[in-house]
Amino acid sequence: MTPFMASSKESRMNGQYQQPTDSLNNDNKYSLFAVVNHQGTLESGHYTSFIRQHKDQWFKCDDAIITKASIKDVLDSEG
Repeated sequence: MTPFMASSKESRMNGQYQQPTDSLNNDNKYSLFAVVNHQGTLESGHYTSFIRQHKDQWFKCDDAIITKASIKDVLDSEG
């Protein structure tokens, strides 16, 4: 995520807001815990989401229906 950050973690902590020069800085990692999907048009549609409960346990939320999902389901979604 570093190329997309406005500043590095260190520069924010020091009160300096500069683009990091080291593009391989590993401090800006993230852990994906949810994916939101929209099917439809700008005027109407339907939202679903995938949420991660534990390291490798994913669920699909579709209104009041929650079902187990695989990582393949998550990666194949358009979120």
